[in-house]
Amino acid sequence: MNAATLQLKVITNPTEFYALREEWDALWSGANGRHHQAFTVCWLCWLRIARPRARKLRIILLRENGRLVAVWPLVSYRKFFWTVLRPLSPEATDHTSVLVEDGPSTFAVVEQLWRAAHQRCDSDIILLPYLSVNSDLHSLASHHRRVMVARQHFSAVAKLRSENDWGAYCASLGMLSGRKPGARQRRLEKQGEVEIRVLGPDDAAENEKMVDWMLACKREWADRVGKKGEWLFSNDYRDFLIDLLNQRQDDVLARLLVVSLDGAAVAVNVLGLGKRCIDGVIGSFDPKHGKFAPGTIAMEASVKWVFEQGFDLDMGVGPENFKGYWSRDNFTAVWSMQIANTRWGLLAFSASTLRQTLSQRVAGLRTSSRPSDLTP
Repeated sequence: MNAATLQLKVITNPTEFYALREEWDALWSGANGRHHQAFTVCWLCWLRIARPRARKLRIILLRENGRLVAVWPLVSYRKFFWTVLRPLSPEATDHTSVLVEDGPSTFAVVEQLWRAAHQRCDSDIILLPYLSVNSDLHSLASHHRRVMVARQHFSAVAKLRSENDWGAYCASLGMLSGRKPGARQRRLEKQGEVEIRVLGPDDAAENEKMVDWMLACKREWADRVGKKGEWLFSNDYRDFLIDLLNQRQDDVLARLLVVSLDGAAVAVNVLGLGKRCIDGVIGSFDPKHGKFAPGTIAMEASVKWVFEQGFDLDMGVGPENFKGYWSRDNFTAVWSMQIANTRWGLLAFSASTLRQTLSQRVAGLRTSSRPSDLTP
């Protein structure tokens, strides 16, 4: 790839963004893109998540002789006195990556996009959630001289495209918590009629109903365990999921799998479709049937459906046992980074550290000033 033939541009206008549709789709297909990299997914992220929150577009494009060869969709926004740059996404637990075709010049292409992100997008702070340790972008970002926060997580991928027989694959896995594949569903079937369905855009009304049901279950769980991500309680995120499941303009990019007992849902999974890999987007189950592990049944049904479609399955970030089981412990490290891109951004982290230190000291003073519990 000749540097003289490359043209880099940062798109800030939604009209220009939408005009990229055909080129973006062609690049996504040629690069075997992931679900979150598809144009329609990114456009819905803009309409339903970013624009309502007053984000500003910062989509970095690279062309070679006029042909689109790489895209990195980002947004910026103000937080207190600082400008923050982050990927255009549902802002949940989504991977960070660049859409680019693999080849001998891939690193050089990603390097140009990264340079544009931290030099041309006017940001004080850069957030890069869930960035694969194996990616060129991680290699570049991790060498920034002001990486202020770096947290490691793990993401599991079941390599199902290399499997030829479902029965043989299941037999090779052994048992999960003392049970073989299929055993939990057979146990639930003793309670009534079990049905597993995969819904599409033709099931628009039911998709909406199931998203509301799923989020209600997920929010109840979040309240119970104290994990209250802002995105989970957002109506914008709810609308994004419904639009994603019901969109018809392009290829179907998401499906909803429902496990029901006697006609009532007991577990739901949303699956995001890429070119070779399907992503587990979000799922939940009815805690009233918890002893029958309906979430585990839904995951097994999801794995089987993905296997039948001829895809791999990214089960997302987290160390849960079922992810290690279905992926044969194929975990990859992913890093969430927070970078001070300017001296002003560095001050934000210094202020945050000072605030935490003062809070801890005040808490300590309050504890030490309490009267002793003396027994008379």
